[in-house]
This record gives sequence, structure tokens and C-alpha cells, in this order.
Amino acid sequence: MSITAHAVPLAFWRRNSRSVIPSQILGSGTAQFLALLAFAVLIRCTAWGEWNFDIDEQFYALVGDRLAHGDLLYVDIWDRKGPALYLTFALFSLFPSPILATQIAATLSAALGAYLVNRIAWLIATPKAAMLSGLAYCALLDRFEGDDVRAGVFFNTLVIAGAWLFLTRIDRLRQGRIDGPLVLGFLCLGLGIAYKQTVVFEGVAFGLMAITLLWRAGCPLLSIAWQAGSLALAGAAPMLATGAYYWANGHFPELWNAMVTSNLMRDYSDPWDRAVRIGAMVGNLGLPLALASIGLYSSRTSEKRNEVAVLFVFFWALVSLTVLFTFPTMHLHYALPVLPPLSILCALYAANRSRAWPGFAALIGVCLVYSGPFHLADRWRARPAAQALVDYVKAETPDDRLFVWGAPSYLYTLLGAKPPSVLAFAPHMYEAREWSGYDKTAELRKILAGRPRTVVVQRPLPASPVDPMTVALVEDYVQGCSRLRSFIVYDHDGPQRQVVYSGCGDVARADTDGGAKRAGIG
Repeated sequence: MSITAHAVPLAFWRRNSRSVIPSQILGSGTAQFLALLAFAVLIRCTAWGEWNFDIDEQFYALVGDRLAHGDLLYVDIWDRKGPALYLTFALFSLFPSPILATQIAATLSAALGAYLVNRIAWLIATPKAAMLSGLAYCALLDRFEGDDVRAGVFFNTLVIAGAWLFLTRIDRLRQGRIDGPLVLGFLCLGLGIAYKQTVVFEGVAFGLMAITLLWRAGCPLLSIAWQAGSLALAGAAPMLATGAYYWANGHFPELWNAMVTSNLMRDYSDPWDRAVRIGAMVGNLGLPLALASIGLYSSRTSEKRNEVAVLFVFFWALVSLTVLFTFPTMHLHYALPVLPPLSILCALYAANRSRAWPGFAALIGVCLVYSGPFHLADRWRARPAAQALVDYVKAETPDDRLFVWGAPSYLYTLLGAKPPSVLAFAPHMYEAREWSGYDKTAELRKILAGRPRTVVVQRPLPASPVDPMTVALVEDYVQGCSRLRSFIVYDHDGPQRQVVYSGCGDVARADTDGGAKRAGIG
């Protein structure tokens, strides 16, 4: 049977299901997408327009704005994430409201990802179960910090598209052939790698599955080699093009440092902290893992539409989970690549139960309770609180000599100020475990030598451990500022205290080493 065939005809399912999802939606791909889009908008829109919602996302927007002003990524402004992420933000920086534009684009991407999850789940489950898996994917994004403009909201959709195109070409691979749609699928994976390098692991896994199918089809080794090479070239094309561009400009070492060296050289979590984070991640993933596992177990004795599709998604989930739990450090949003295959496997849970909605209701409900957009009291306060901070900083910094030492890096863009260093993201200087290839203490001394008029400090700094040298340098500098004022702003984690030190440029101490010396670390 072809992989695109349905094991349970839709008409049969309509006669025998007591679904809460209208059959008109299940019978139309357009209606399915629109329903998933409406759900994505509903659970994300309360944060639309908030530039301060997340520390990472506002930095992405700052970098996008700087690229639009002619800065060269990794050379004039530094980070270690892929170029496609920042080109996306550079594109939306051209809109009248860049933050809102990227949030709407991310919502569309989340809905498209959910629709593709739904389409893949149709291959292994009933239409009702497939639709539930799409809804679950949207909710899980919110739970794992994909509720705004995380990179994973974009690259997940590309990986899911690659998986969908792969699955639709299974019959061709079984005949020992690749074709255009399969090459396009690997190009999608390559674009995902250009958003975040870790997508390479999914790309390798999909490539190994393609090679296995070609080998089982009896292809000669030479044929397998050139066909697999074609797929690998498609997957590598975006980063090869990026490398060629930087090589031509004489800045390939900076690209290599950002993409490779900085990730290998940075310090990661100590064993105890890592163990705690692993335990917390297992707990957070517990419900989707349980539903997916129950679905896999119960589907063993049921008539499957396509066993190969089940094995493919299972292998995809296994690879993404392995990458997550073996990576040297762990944050909640690192689980975003795990969510598509787990959501698809959850469809097996629904397909083998007459009343699956309580399990999915629990999953979606828990996700929304813990998501940032559903902290409605914070969302109500967030915009006026952030605007008050912006208005005050503008009034206190008429010459745009601003230095942000904390989270709200997008203040540079809002004031029309250029960041005073290539290390525009303050955590690259105050986090003790960071490694960028730049001397962060020297960069900080250069910034302070320029006498910023206003310094915005988050208290406490959102990092542990912090670098005692760089922290002491800033603390000494702000002691010479003539005014300070505290603000409470709200991000997806709740209230955060920002202290604005102003009137600093004229009266600050010339010796910016003094604080380090008094701290005994100079």
C-alpha cells in the first residue's frame, strides 16, 4: 500500500467516531490549517507587540536591525547561532513594527508546523488523532519557550517539512531512486541547519534512513554513493553558500569561530547542575513521553496504515531525544526539536482509544498553564512597564551613549543607538562560562572608556556563575553615576528589575580598574 493511502477511510471514521472536532474540518486540508492557525493565534497573541518578552528574541531583533544597517554578522556584531535566524530578523526589521511582524511570522510558522505534524500523523493514525497531535504540537511549543520567536519555531517547521517530503517518497526509495521532492526535503533540513547547527543530527539521521532504503532496494554501491551525495549536497548547500560568502570577504575565520570553535571552547554546566536539569527536563516531557509510549505500545497489535512511517517517526524521536539528553548543557527550549516526533507519536495514543480527549486535554491544559502568554496579569502590565523604561532611558540619554548590562538589549534599537561593542549581548561578557574568542574584559574596558551616559543593569543578573572581573568593573563605573532609578518590567518568566544609572559620562571615575582592585581580583 502507498504511504499516502489512508488505513481507515474518512467516511468510516465519521460514522464511528464521537469526535469533538467537526467532520468539516477533518475533510479539508485548508480547514485543518485554518483551525490550527486560529488555535496558534489564540494561545500566542497576548504577547504580541512585547519587545521585552524574552532575552534571546530581543537580541535577535537587535542583530537583525544592525544587519539591515549594514553590519556584518559575526564580524561587527557577534553570536554563535546560524545566519538564517538573523537574516529572518533582518527582513522583518524593515517592517514598521519589527517585533510584531516577527511574532506574527512565528505564529504562522508554528501553525504550518502543526499542520505538517497533522499530515504526517494521518499516515499512522485516524484523522481525529492526527488533528489532536497538531493541536498538541502548538501547545507544547508554548510550554517549552517556543511561545514567541524562538529559533526552534522556524527550524522545527523546516525539519517537519523535510520529514513529510521524505515520507512521501518512501515508495521511490524502495525502488532505489531519489527525486526532486526528496532533494527539496534535504534542502529544508539544510535551511534548518542554517538556523541552528544542531539540526545536522536530524539531517544525518534522515540521510542514514535514505541510504538504508536504497541499500535494501538492491542499489549498487556506486548508485547509493552518488544519490546519497546529492542529498548531502542539498542539505549542506545553505551553509556552503554562507561559507563561500565569508571566504570571499576575507572573514571565514570569524564565521568558523562563531559556528564551531565558540561552541567547542565554551564551558558548560557542572555535573550536579546538569543532573538537576536532566531531571527537570524529564519531568517537563513526562506527559508527552507517556502518551507517545502508550500509543506505540498499543499500536503493536492494531492494524497500521504504514509501519515504515511509524518506524521513521520513532527513529526521529529517538535521535532528537538522544541529542537533547547528551548535549553538554540544557535549557527548556532545547527540547523544541523533540516536540514534532513526540506529537506525531501521541496520535497513536488517540487512534487506539474511543475517548482520547481527556489525555490530550490534560496535555494541552498543562502546557498553557505554564506558558508565558497565559500569564495574563504579567501580559497586562508588560507593555506600559516596558514603555516607561524606554521613555526614561531616552530622556536620560540624549546623545545615545547607552550601555545595556543585562537583558533588554533591544533598547539599543529603540533609542537608535549602535551597540558599543561587537559583544552586544551582555551575557557574553558577564557569564563566567562564556567563550566568544574575544577578550571580554578588554571589550568591557573599551566600552567603559567611551563613558556611556546611561547604564541599564538587571538585578540580579540572569546568570550563574557570573564573571567576577567584568561584574566588578561595571559596579565600579556605575558608582560614579549621578542618578539611578529602578523599573520593574515583565518578560515570559515574570517581573524583572532593571536599574537605570544615568548622568555617568561626565562624573564617572576614570580608573575603571578600581572596582576590580578593591575586589581583590585585579
